[in-house]
Amino acid sequence: MPFDFDAIQPACVGVNIFFWILLPVAIITFFLLSRRHTKKQEEVKARFLAEEEAANAVRKREIEPELFFTPNLSALPPVPAGDPHRVERSAKRTMIRFAKPLTNLELKMQYGLAQIEAIAQYEENFIEYLKSLTKWGTEIAAESPFDAVEILQTVVESGGEFRDAYKTLADIYSGDGEMLDALFARAEENHFSDPAVKRHILEYIDAKRGDL
Repeated sequence: MPFDFDAIQPACVGVNIFFWILLPVAIITFFLLSRRHTKKQEEVKARFLAEEEAANAVRKREIEPELFFTPNLSALPPVPAGDPHRVERSAKRTMIRFAKPLTNLELKMQYGLAQIEAIAQYEENFIEYLKSLTKWGTEIAAESPFDAVEILQTVVESGGEFRDAYKTLADIYSGDGEMLDALFARAEENHFSDPAVKRHILEYIDAKRGDL
């Protein structure tokens, strides 16, 4: 018996009518949502420009003396002859350390546009100093773990974000649950500009704790 296409025609017609009724509604809804999104973007942009203008108008203000960081090399093991990791050289530079990271906008609002370049350099000097300690500590970890701990603990307690410092300490602390717990807590407390790095460090330390 041949298939009767006429039997399904009314259903097809109903679907077509339903489609043409909904299409204008969908177009209007999309237009309204797009317009609302554009308006929000414009408001965010206007607010950002206003804040930037206000921050750029702030006069230069002096940096609080307590923010400057002075390394204490006497508390560390003797620096190797020739200073191969640039520890002593980096320690002589002017450094600054904030309790928490500040955005450029916050820095300009607090210290003025004229201080931004100097602050950026002081922060970079601090990072380079911690980087030099990390290289030094990780290099001597196998032969002098006690000295490495002193050096690398300085890095993590100063808020350093170098994963090699944490991982090397975790390797040295293997088998010592109390020290691993303290290192994990320090990593949790410290700020990391890259959350993925922090997550990797915490997972690494936690794996060491799991081996106990």
